[in-house]
Amino acid sequence: MSSGKLRELRGRIRSVISIQQTTRAMRMIAAVKLRKAQERLIRLRPYRQTALELRNVILAQLEEPHFYQLPGQGPKSLYVILSSSRGLCGAFNSGLVRWLIPQLPSPSEADLLVLGKKAYEALRRGPHHLEYQDLFGAKDIAPEAVQHLAQTLLQRFRDGQVREIVLVYNRFGGVGRSLPTQQVLLPLTEGAPKERDSRMWFHEPDLPKLLEAFVPWYIEAMLWAAVQESLTAEHAARMVAMQAATDNAEELLRTLRLQYNKARQASITKELLEIVAGAEALKG
Repeated sequence: MSSGKLRELRGRIRSVISIQQTTRAMRMIAAVKLRKAQERLIRLRPYRQTALELRNVILAQLEEPHFYQLPGQGPKSLYVILSSSRGLCGAFNSGLVRWLIPQLPSPSEADLLVLGKKAYEALRRGPHHLEYQDLFGAKDIAPEAVQHLAQTLLQRFRDGQVREIVLVYNRFGGVGRSLPTQQVLLPLTEGAPKERDSRMWFHEPDLPKLLEAFVPWYIEAMLWAAVQESLTAEHAARMVAMQAATDNAEELLRTLRLQYNKARQASITKELLEIVAGAEALKG
């Protein structure tokens, strides 16, 4: 085999080693971020559950349907979609989009608000009207950004711009397992109690005012919980993807090194044969 082929194999081996070092480092970074995100999620999930339970307690006491329990005056639903703005996380984004598309109402029935670059790139050529905010572009998501988003969504519902607000995101189901999820934020019908609570509750102020004060906090809590679920699932998906890439690089390295050793052995054998042939020719 020519020396050029050997140089080519050496170059490929160096390239794969460099890529493997990068993927191994990215896996370690993702693992650290995942551990921190899991700790936040463990603290946050009871907070979310308390918000849901408190919502049900309030709704179960109402004698008449409240404004927030009725569909908005807008002509369309608004689907708020959380995805990542960074790649190299396996099927984290593509899986969510594939799961979502068959469930979307027609373009005349729903608009999309996409928070994350990857889902935006996948959906922007679709038939639905699309809005985009890069909530996940920053290194750390500020609570103020989520609070502002909650206020904006609530105002759109109050102003009669939308009929309902549906939140779509990946829930963390364990390492390597992202669970596409959707939740109706407004109106407050999803999971609400079917019957009025007959127990005696004392509350101040009256229930409609209490619900008015509660809903902004509730929407913010649901959004923040979804953001943390999505971030945790993203870090887990990236860690798994980078581990797979590192393993694939190791397998490719074994193949390339075997090819290189065989080629080098063949080259040495050829040189020896040429030397022997030359010596025999001199003897003759």
